Amino acid sequence: MNAPTPLDIEHATIKSWPAAETEARDGWLFLAASGVTGRVNAVWPLDWRGGDVDAAIDDAERWYAARKLAPRFKLTDGAYAPGDLPARLAARGYSETMVTLIMARPFGAALGVFEDVSVSPVLNAVFDQALRDSTPEPDELEERRSIAARAPAPAAFAARSDGARPLAVGMSALADKLAGVFLMRTVPDARRRGHGRHILRALLHWAGEHGAEHAFLQVDAENWPAIALYETEGFTKLTTYRFWRKAS
Repeated sequence: MNAPTPLDIEHATIKSWPAAETEARDGWLFLAASGVTGRVNAVWPLDWRGGDVDAAIDDAERWYAARKLAPRFKLTDGAYAPGDLPARLAARGYSETMVTLIMARPFGAALGVFEDVSVSPVLNAVFDQALRDSTPEPDELEERRSIAARAPAPAAFAARSDGARPLAVGMSALADKLAGVFLMRTVPDARRRGHGRHILRALLHWAGEHGAEHAFLQVDAENWPAIALYETEGFTKLTTYRFWRKAS
């Protein structure tokens, strides 16, 4: 498999981090869940096969309003259409709200060793407890748990504990030989002790054993400690994405 393009990563993300509802409209994909997190509650304008772009934006706004959700567009550099969509959104009062990096790495490079990580094919009680301990907002917790539970097989839920309680978790799911890495979490009082590195390495080993040829992940562009970790594990920046929303 050649190096994945931004569009390849977008399609793999939709499959491996699935929304509760997905509907295709003229090449765009409308995703919805409970409205808390970004990726599963946004328009993904990956291709454009329609005619009137402004009418399509109107259609998206009606679609989300019918679900009592605010419209949001996820624009990934190198993977959105039409090209003038940012200008059209800006003219309607939308603005960028955050920048996220998409990073990727091939499986040709050596993988680091890991210790004391358990890997389960399902979201188990250990993983769930660490997720609860690292996600203070109940609504966010429930939406992320529901997304993880919908992830298609094969999937992996990795956890590292000190024997008494879970300290860090992460998950991976495969789509088209691309392994997405999601939900990298460490409980607050156990951070900066290398737990995340062991989780990441365990997930990469699992993905390689299941036929993945590249891994990818998303990370806040200002989360420098996480970016540094991923770079030392062979990930490089592929592209960025931004959410466009109207001021509330």
